[in-house]
Amino acid sequence: MKISVAHARGAKGNWYQLDLPEPVTAQEALQASPVFQHYPDLDLDTHRIGIFGKFCAADTVLKAGDRVEIYLPVQRQADEDEDDDA
Repeated sequence: MKISVAHARGAKGNWYQLDLPEPVTAQEALQASPVFQHYPDLDLDTHRIGIFGKFCAADTVLKAGDRVEIYLPVQRQADEDEDDDA
């Protein structure tokens, strides 16, 4: 079954095409891809995953053509005004 795995960091993104036997879960697809070799700081305990931009569980069974994505945590930047004691 043909699926893909994607991860973006800043302006740089990686997209890996895989052909895996069915059935395969999102976690299995990520582990079969080189994404963890290229980004060893990624792990499924602290990074959420999804399929085509919608969050999913690691044990979600994939369909042919799915794109599994691993997301960086969203970091909130404090507004400069919040630091003022005006």
